[in-house]
Amino acid sequence: MNILSDCLSQLTEHLRGDSSVKGLLITGSVAYGYSSPHSDMNIMIIVSDQEFEDRFQSGSLHYDGAECKVGRSLQNIDGKYISMAYLDKVARSGSEPARFAFLGAIVVFSDIPELRDVLNTITEYPMSLKQNNIHRFYAQFEAWYGECKQALKRDDTYLLHQAVMNMALFGGRMVLAHNEMLYPGHKWMMRVLDSVREKPEQLREQIQSLMSEPKEAAIEQFYRHITEFRNWGIGEMKWADYVIRDSELHWMQGSLSVAEL
Repeated sequence: MNILSDCLSQLTEHLRGDSSVKGLLITGSVAYGYSSPHSDMNIMIIVSDQEFEDRFQSGSLHYDGAECKVGRSLQNIDGKYISMAYLDKVARSGSEPARFAFLGAIVVFSDIPELRDVLNTITEYPMSLKQNNIHRFYAQFEAWYGECKQALKRDDTYLLHQAVMNMALFGGRMVLAHNEMLYPGHKWMMRVLDSVREKPEQLREQIQSLMSEPKEAAIEQFYRHITEFRNWGIGEMKWADYVIRDSELHWMQGSLSVAEL
């Protein structure tokens, strides 16, 4: 594998000489299978819990990487420091993007026997939350659909673009949840949606049309495209109550907003 180049070998040797370092992971586009010759190499350096806490308090969690020669290209190494306590917390209560970050992670070296088991737990889709999350995403989808109509009436360009972006986000998240796939964050959202097995036809084209020309016809078409795709199990749910809880009152519970799940 060209990712295990001389540069990475030197990095490994250097990190192995640090007693606080317990392991090294390759993550990001290389691990996901999305890399190109110009992609950065993303790494996560597992350090002791105390070292992580010290770095967290001092604001020094970013690994200041170097350039690595891969074939004819220079590849940046970019990363961050984590700990087993951090991984355990992600496994228990991490957001979907936090979980997705470890999908396909390559263990370069590790002094932690249970590391692979923890990584497997992290990247499992949280089935116990599936239907409730679909309800929450559906509520947001309906709310932002309503905001789209308000924005068109008021000729409010800012609100319109915000609303169509969130329609695309939460419509996409409904599809991902249906397929029991983790939401990767905005960067890889479309790539992951392209890969799901069950989705509305021409979903990417529908989203692109919505984003490039957010007019009434495109909004209505995308709304129907999502809502009529399947029976979402919504029943008689009062979606406005979900919106109040998730968009207006989540701060009272110290919980993540629905967009951060």
